[in-house]
Amino acid sequence: MRRHAPASLAVILGLTCLLPAPEAHANAGVVLRQAPAVAPQGGASKPMRNRLAAPADRDIRVDTAPDARLSGASRNRAATASARAFGSFGIPYTSVRVQDGPAAASASQANRLSTTYPYRTIGRLEFATPDGNSWCSASLIMRSVLLTAAHCVADFGSNDGFFSGWTFRPGFYGPADASTQQMEPYGAWTAEYITLAQTWLTGRDSGVGAARSNDLAVFIIGKNGSNQFIGDQVGWMTYGWNNYSFTRSTKTRNTWTAATATLGYPFNMDFGTIMQRADGPTFLTNVRNARQMWQGTNFTGGSSGGPWVVNFGYRNADLNDGATPGTASFLNVVVGVTSWGSSDPNVIKDNYSSQFGQNREFPAADYGGYGAGNIGALLQTLCTAVKPGSGQTYAQLGYCDK
Repeated sequence: MRRHAPASLAVILGLTCLLPAPEAHANAGVVLRQAPAVAPQGGASKPMRNRLAAPADRDIRVDTAPDARLSGASRNRAATASARAFGSFGIPYTSVRVQDGPAAASASQANRLSTTYPYRTIGRLEFATPDGNSWCSASLIMRSVLLTAAHCVADFGSNDGFFSGWTFRPGFYGPADASTQQMEPYGAWTAEYITLAQTWLTGRDSGVGAARSNDLAVFIIGKNGSNQFIGDQVGWMTYGWNNYSFTRSTKTRNTWTAATATLGYPFNMDFGTIMQRADGPTFLTNVRNARQMWQGTNFTGGSSGGPWVVNFGYRNADLNDGATPGTASFLNVVVGVTSWGSSDPNVIKDNYSSQFGQNREFPAADYGGYGAGNIGALLQTLCTAVKPGSGQTYAQLGYCDK
């Protein structure tokens, strides 16, 4: 026999209503009330704050105990079995296609997001190797300076065995139904000068296997037929060194951590024809003396050279209510590029990058005003090179404007 408790009288924000009390089988501790119909009074609104005092830092601890509880998520019509998820590959991340969603207003709008700043500073880098044509990912970090991985320029230990014919297409979008305008929304640009670590070419770079301290390279991108810089068409990001924006505290068990967005054109996602983005934490690590950064992602081949960016976004918000920016508040700072990871997206999945900054091969804290360590040394060498036939350096000619 079903039993009902006596009706209770609820008075909420001036609204009096008669509500039945919960039945005996209802969840204990759950309060059920009818939503009040009283409208807010006139006047300016103010943000709601939690009125309880914040606990002291000494009371906050990272939870490391194993959790035997079964996790789950509620599915809606937009969630499908093929949607990429986070969390099953050791380090949590979320990856998503960069475009205007699954139902763009029209086919001509499908690549809208990849042609907005800062996405359009990133693109596909195509080139020729002895084994045939290939592609990597790359990004602009100065007015006409492109950043990618060293293994997209030459094989490790190959000495002068450079690849050739590098062509960069910023904002590339190239599914089968894409137009030429979508594949080259800002044209195709060619490399004019290249710099990478000598120890990469000679095979003496610190580390073991694919884990090396200096898997990065920078290019001068030549002007187009209209004598224009690429950066004047798409803009550019910037770069950091010595692990800019990484922090550690007791809240992360003193592990150096940063929040990064990683972008590129991995083959396992849309066959490398559409830009992809992965977001999650990145950690500092060391692999046989190779200074590395480590993140979770399901990116595979083709994403090599793609940027790892902190504070990725269009512009900073106007701060108010006493808010001030954090200590790493610059937007769109590239702190690494995809170097290596598992080739199988269905096993433990993570990717690595060489740390930008001081290491055994590049120990100086500054290289001519271009920054510390490997990234500073490569940029100094590149930007102080004399452009053939000009008598002036690339920096003097504006290619290296920040």
